[in-house]
Amino acid sequence: MVLLAIPFLLFLYVVWRLMDSPVGDRNQWLSDRWFLTAVAYVVFIIPASFFVRSRWFSPYWKGQSVPPYDYLKGMFTVWGALEVGGLFSLIGCLASGSLVPSLLPALAAFMLFVILWPSGRAMAAEARGASDDPERYEEPR
Repeated sequence: MVLLAIPFLLFLYVVWRLMDSPVGDRNQWLSDRWFLTAVAYVVFIIPASFFVRSRWFSPYWKGQSVPPYDYLKGMFTVWGALEVGGLFSLIGCLASGSLVPSLLPALAAFMLFVILWPSGRAMAAEARGASDDPERYEEPR
């Protein structure tokens, strides 16, 4: 819940802070560079975190359950990457004095974070990951 609350509260602060700022105060150069850096982070680091998670979830692909410690390590890797990406983008909004375009990577990271809410099914998945049958197979969450 804390990982969900931090970007939401920072977003509210960013909107409140930039709400009354004049349009001419925007730093175009910084805004563009920060946006490109945030997009590069989202494009490269977040998929890399899913790759790292798949290493800890390897028992799942064999039809076994994932140990709780490995589940937490794998999910915190993904959650941490999403959280850092979203916060980095929101800080870019504050630094550049503009809500757009740096808000877009933050929204993408936040939406991925919300749909990856923990269910723990990978820890109790008996023979789900090893099956090629689409009626039995489930993506680990």
